[in-house]
Amino acid sequence: MERKNSQALHLVLLMAAFVLLLGGCASDGTISTQKIAAGEKAISTAKDGNASLNAPSELNAAEGKLAQAKEAFAKKDYEKAGALAEQASVDAEYAQTKATTEKNKKAVEEMRKSIDTLRQEIERLSKN
Repeated sequence: MERKNSQALHLVLLMAAFVLLLGGCASDGTISTQKIAAGEKAISTAKDGNASLNAPSELNAAEGKLAQAKEAFAKKDYEKAGALAEQASVDAEYAQTKATTEKNKKAVEEMRKSIDTLRQEIERLSKN
């Protein structure tokens, strides 16, 4: 009788492990899909922020990793797809930040030039 209970317990545990494994695979695919969508959104946002002009190499890196993530997803390598999609999101956010920084640097430089021009004009007027 104990042997039957032990076998039944093993069978139940095996089935539970199998169900968890299947559930884990399904959720990995869903999670990977969400991460890929987030990567696409991050890249789109970076492009809208002129990353194509001010941070092209960083944006290209993000796009490359997203393409690799999609390839891995197609091969049902959900773990790799999710990791690459996360990296693509981070790279895209970095590209956006760098693009914003570059834009701000250019604005600051223009302001400095304007200030210098105003100073020169004030000096010229004060001599008259």
